[in-house]
Amino acid sequence: MDRLSAAWYAGSWRAAAHTGAEVSLQPGSQGIGMSGPIDVWREAAGKWTAVCSKVGDDQWNCRTPCVEWNVRALVDHTLEWQATGGALLGASLAAGDDWETIREAYATHLSDPSNLEGAVAEFAGIPKQELAAFLIGDLLIHSWDLARSVGADEALPPTAVEATMTGLQHVPQELLRGRNPLGQPMMGPAVQVSEAASLQDRMLAFTGRVP
Repeated sequence: MDRLSAAWYAGSWRAAAHTGAEVSLQPGSQGIGMSGPIDVWREAAGKWTAVCSKVGDDQWNCRTPCVEWNVRALVDHTLEWQATGGALLGASLAAGDDWETIREAYATHLSDPSNLEGAVAEFAGIPKQELAAFLIGDLLIHSWDLARSVGADEALPPTAVEATMTGLQHVPQELLRGRNPLGQPMMGPAVQVSEAASLQDRMLAFTGRVP
């Protein structure tokens, strides 16, 4: 999954990033109030931490929904990208940093809305708000991948799920199913689910996962 943030928050997050004001997401008849990217980050980070704590010593070679990775490779990929992406945002991070270092650096960096002003030249010049949204969404969905792999609780934070799904609906298909600015493949084809499926299941299916 890459750059799902092309319209995450549909512009509302940009305003919150500059002003610190509360934003309301209204993808349908019901909206969700939250105070900006730091709140969604805390939810996603909390879920990742909880799931990682459930990985047993004998589970690192288990397969994952990302067919090319076992659990060890999934965790390594997630931490590498969170560290690399965080550094692109200007956080005090470097490749190889552990999760606690990453978590603390994001919490500090995202607490100051001015840190998300400007663009990221190394990632096709996208706004920092959009890269931050992508990184949070990436962490959220890989939390589910890891939970499915090790038999942990698969429930994701509802507000983060709705924010992510809202953004996914606005990303052009040629980008969503193509490659990111670094040339890496993005999402596979969506999986069909029942119209009665939960929002989380619909989001996962949209990213090519079988809930």
